[in-house]
Amino acid sequence: MSAQDQGDAVRIANPAGPPWREPGMPALLAMTTFAFAGFAVMLPVAPMHMVALGGDELLAGLVNAVLMAATILTQLVVERMRSWMGWRVSLALACLLLGLPALGEILATTPGQVLALAAVRGIGFGIVTVSGSSAIGALFPPERRGRAIGAYGLAVAGAQLVLTPISPWIADQAGMPVALTVAGLPLVGVPFALAAGGAIARHARAAAAGGLPGGAGPAADPRESPSEERRALVRLWPPILALTAVTCAGGAITTFTPQFVPDAALTVVALFLYTAAAAVARWAVGGPADRFGADRFVLPGLAIAALGLGAIAAAISGVAGPASPVVLIGGALLVGTAFGTMQNVTLVRAFEVAGEHAKGVASTAWNVAFDAGTGIGALAIGALAAGTSFTLSFLALTALCVLVSFTLLLAGGRTSRDAVGASD
Repeated sequence: MSAQDQGDAVRIANPAGPPWREPGMPALLAMTTFAFAGFAVMLPVAPMHMVALGGDELLAGLVNAVLMAATILTQLVVERMRSWMGWRVSLALACLLLGLPALGEILATTPGQVLALAAVRGIGFGIVTVSGSSAIGALFPPERRGRAIGAYGLAVAGAQLVLTPISPWIADQAGMPVALTVAGLPLVGVPFALAAGGAIARHARAAAAGGLPGGAGPAADPRESPSEERRALVRLWPPILALTAVTCAGGAITTFTPQFVPDAALTVVALFLYTAAAAVARWAVGGPADRFGADRFVLPGLAIAALGLGAIAAAISGVAGPASPVVLIGGALLVGTAFGTMQNVTLVRAFEVAGEHAKGVASTAWNVAFDAGTGIGALAIGALAAGTSFTLSFLALTALCVLVSFTLLLAGGRTSRDAVGASD
């Protein structure tokens, strides 16, 4: 192990410093910001482009569903792919596959072309999402992951905070080509990807050489046995189920707000506050999750999501009358708060229940659930709204969060009774 590797290992395991100042983290955070900037723009703009090319609500929802399907299929092989490709190449490739298709969509003239480019973007997104959370799991010991995930979450949400709300406005006012050009920002992240990948690889070598002082210990074998993977997946179902329910709501909001909110200014405000609330919550819950345990925040997160979704349904239906815009904004804030909270605590919880030997399994399962929920939310709500209304669609999402809450409560009670019986 080189002196540089040893120095990085000692510093990254130092619990005193803030996570964003650790070796490799500044470059990782910068790359993440640019990568998610392009994703943030395309999430509402690509469905808008589909509508502009003649598609209906179902096809508009299909854009992000295809994106997430490609993302999930990619996520299933990222850990193995990176074992032979390396951190630097895989992170740089992710930025290229996110940025180039966005620029290519400027030339798209048919719905099929938009869907094909969405699939390519999904491959890049699958690489960057699994790699980002895996990097946090590898760089930081368990007692620091809540704060580290919070810092990573700020990078994820930073560009989204600005670009998700205003990208529909950019497309309307400046034109679709301008919005798609902005979506090419992941290409700026390539140099940062190379730098971050090098630092993470050095830290992985240091960990493999004999563990980290005061920190994460020896690196886990990336090739867990099939039986270990299966056992880890069984233990992961509660945080994965909770995450999926909330990301269904997030996928519906980011995809269809321009459609169910007719006022452009209100759309910008709602998306901005939703994204801001998610960013603040994901950062703010990190410290308490480390201190009190991430599991304590899962059910409150689901309850907040259900309240927010019910408020949005009431606003869309007009039941709130003149107060509908205020109710809509309140609902967006609540769902955003739940979304950010659950992004943090379910990932921390996934690492906990999977065990240190199966961090790769936890990262992959968490990212698959996150993106599956986003894609299902976009597709299912699009289909339901096309056949009924957006009001009924958001009421269905409300019921989903309530149902998942009761499921987790019952499962938790059964686990507690089993533990008591075993002790007797």
